[in-house]
Amino acid sequence: MLRITYAEDEKQERERIDNYLHTYAQTKGLALDISCFEDGEKLLECYPEKTDILLLDIEMKQMDGMTAARQIREFDRRVQILFVTNLISYAIEGYEVQAADFLVKPIRYPVFASRMDRVLERIQVNQPRFLLTSYAKEKSCCQIQEIAYIESANKKTYIHLTDGTVQMSSEPLYILEEKLSDEPFYRCHNAFVVNLAKIRSMDGAEILIGQTRIPVSKYRKKDFLQALTGFRGRML
Repeated sequence: MLRITYAEDEKQERERIDNYLHTYAQTKGLALDISCFEDGEKLLECYPEKTDILLLDIEMKQMDGMTAARQIREFDRRVQILFVTNLISYAIEGYEVQAADFLVKPIRYPVFASRMDRVLERIQVNQPRFLLTSYAKEKSCCQIQEIAYIESANKKTYIHLTDGTVQMSSEPLYILEEKLSDEPFYRCHNAFVVNLAKIRSMDGAEILIGQTRIPVSKYRKKDFLQALTGFRGRML
């Protein structure tokens, strides 16, 4: 469920935004929870919790969108703000409140959809992602970003988390490797899949994750180094 809130004091523009949101949701197959306000003051009085995207008209009579955005940023740092304005010159002020983007009136649907696509990409990058696995007929999950490495030993699979805890999985290492194929993980050894983001250093045929030294197979070392170099390069 994507939670979207918008504030607009012109009835015609409210109807336009509402229509565009429902069209976009239908096109993308999204479920939306939409809240609407007529000015910034009412928005602040009844600000919906866990709003994902906030569309704000900058020029509202009771309280303008920029003033509302400044106050909202005091208690909500994660919401993606999309300003609606007649003047693109307001864009400079938007940096102050970390605005995701701007829509210039009169809004046209193709532009609206394009801006929404960008904002959704930002949300998806920042959202926690989870690995679902099972052990002894019980399901468990953990945040992918919190996985340091996964180890196979004595016909069992151990998921080592950055806080030092360990989750066991009945699934073999290659299955978990497949589940993490779109994430920055690499199988550096027959018994280990490591999170490239958690590697502190590499010394010869070993890498250091936390306080744990993990072997790198000589048969996998070249490809592993290429994967690690590529990952570090994308992070720069």
